[in-house]
Amino acid sequence: MSFGQIKSGGWNRALNIQQAEYMLEGLHLDVEQVKNDALAAVKGTAFGFDEAAKAAANFGASGIKAGKEMEGALRGVAGVAAMTSSDFSSIADIFSTVASNGKLMTMQLRQFSSRGLNVSAELAKVMHKTEAQINDMVSKGQISFKQFAEAMDEAFGEHAKDANKTFSGSLSNVKAALSRIGADFAEPIVDDMVPVFNSLMNSIDKIHEDLKPLIKQFSDWNR
Repeated sequence: MSFGQIKSGGWNRALNIQQAEYMLEGLHLDVEQVKNDALAAVKGTAFGFDEAAKAAANFGASGIKAGKEMEGALRGVAGVAAMTSSDFSSIADIFSTVASNGKLMTMQLRQFSSRGLNVSAELAKVMHKTEAQINDMVSKGQISFKQFAEAMDEAFGEHAKDANKTFSGSLSNVKAALSRIGADFAEPIVDDMVPVFNSLMNSIDKIHEDLKPLIKQFSDWNR
């Protein structure tokens, strides 16, 4: 398992980090600040920095600010993922939908419910309301992403650090550690191959252009 995880996990981690940096730069966000937010959110958990960085880029596209707001939202993702034994990215996708809509909707409640988490009940505890009141507010679009993310962070954020007490959580930590080793090897390759691929693309386009007369002849002959 170790070498395979170093190879596959490291490669995926390196690609995710590069894609996240590319997205953050395109959104004109503070790349280093957001990366720090992502690292702080998953430190001590069974989840990887690369997935958190990629989720942060998606949150940034929806207007979530770098700093405490971003870190709290990502920590909420980690907490919910740990509570539901889900992978970070699948929970981040649900959070991203809430962020892009700007509000929590019934569909997202159902998605969490299918993973065994009653979000309405947790929101009711944090917001000091009844579950029925929360469901009514959701149906009316009255719970913002900020309220939702803060509630999930408060309810489950710290709990994500306890995941290593379980078999699956500790195993995930081992895989994450192996992936970090692999990423250190993969990142230079990923970065160095970009200009190589760009140069190769130009060469292929030139070959394509040179082959056009032959392609035309073949097309005429084949009619």
